Order: sequence, then C-alpha cells, then structure tokens
Amino acid sequence: MEPVGLSSASSKDSTSLDVGSERTLYPYVTGTSVLGVKYKDGIALAADLGGSYGSTLRYKSVERIKAIGKHTLLGASGEISDFQEILHYLDELILYDNMWDDGNSLGPKEIHNYLNRVMYNRRNKFNPLWNSLVIGGVKNGQKYLGMVGMIGTHFEDNHVATGFGNHLARPIFRDEWREDMTFEEAVRLLEKCLRVLLYRDRSAINKFQIAKITDEGVTISQPYSLKTFWGFSAFKDPSKGAEGSW
Repeated sequence: MEPVGLSSASSKDSTSLDVGSERTLYPYVTGTSVLGVKYKDGIALAADLGGSYGSTLRYKSVERIKAIGKHTLLGASGEISDFQEILHYLDELILYDNMWDDGNSLGPKEIHNYLNRVMYNRRNKFNPLWNSLVIGGVKNGQKYLGMVGMIGTHFEDNHVATGFGNHLARPIFRDEWREDMTFEEAVRLLEKCLRVLLYRDRSAINKFQIAKITDEGVTISQPYSLKTFWGFSAFKDPSKGAEGSW
C-alpha cells in the first residue's frame, strides 16, 4: 500500500520525455511540533498525533515518535511520507549494524550524525526530505539530545523543539528547565508547552504521546488528551480592540 501522503509524480504515457522519479516536491500530509528535553535519568519526547492534509486536520492518529535500535528515540515533524522513508533508511542501518554481531550497537549520537548526512545529501540533490527531526537517547549512561533540519542544519542541546515549538515552547524551556528534573517534572513541563501549542498552533490537536528513554529502555505512552479552557475573553472575541476589524 502506498504510504500516507506520498506525492509521487503522475504517470506519463510512453511518448513523453523520460524523466526521473519525482517525490515530495512540496509537502502534502504534515505533522506539527515535536518537543524534547533531558531530565535526570534520560530523555523525554512529546508530539501530538495530528496529520494535516494541506490546511485540513484530516488524520488524528499519526504516531510521530519511534524507537530506533536499543538506545534512541526519533521524533519528526513535517511530511509524513518522508518520515516513513527515513524510518526505512534507519531499519536498513540498524539491520546492517546488527549483522556484525560484535556486541556493539549504534547510539543516539551515531544516529544523529547519520541523519544529518542523509538530510544534507538530499538537500544537495534538490530533493530534500521535508522533515525536522528530534533525536534523543541514552547509551552507557550518557544522555544525548539533538535535532536535524530539512537542509541538514543540526545541533545538540538540553532541550529542543521543531516547528512552532521553536517560537512558543523553547522560551518556556529556557525559563523552567533544570538538569536535575525528575521524569514527572519533565512531563509537566512538556504538557505546559503542548497546551500553549494547542491554543496557538492551528495544526495541533488535543491528542498526544510522551516517550521516554533511559538506560533501562524505551517507553512510549498511549495517546491521551490534556484538560483545556477556552473561556478566555481573547478566544471569545479575538478582534476586540483591533483597528480595521468588522
């Protein structure tokens, strides 16, 4: 079955010019922000399950956080079919690594470097993968959290966010994040940011997953919703006091 949102070129008759495969020339089905923070024992990631078809929130159960190998979590915003392609690349990478059977396994830093090269390579071919990726993990007691953009820009930090989260969640992280946070405190911080994004990002939905990874392994929560309040006066009358409004 063709992956959700795959934007392959239309078929051409035998008389047309021979051209290469064209995929994801612009995004069709997209997911919004992914958030990630370090906490005392590991890494926590959060994302909603919305998939927007253009400007329509058509899909409500798109899981955008996946475990990669033994030590890594991957979250993605952007084009869903391109995320599926990236997961295919990573499946092959992990399988190849396991075939060596040398007692070693790829960690989050190696996965981050690999994805950085993949995204930059595709950008140089003018055929980018339309995703921003969050990579977090723990190996040998060392916590790692970073992100990669669709043109290969990348960095490592104590907290990261993609999409609107860069503008709305990271200021909250800067004010409230602590290195010695417990998992419960990390979840409360992530949920605070998710609630802000839900109010302000039209592509967000009230259905979330939070994942954590420690030396003991990976846990990805079942989808759940947050309690919200829509009775604020600015929500009821958003144009009040605005010049030139009806």
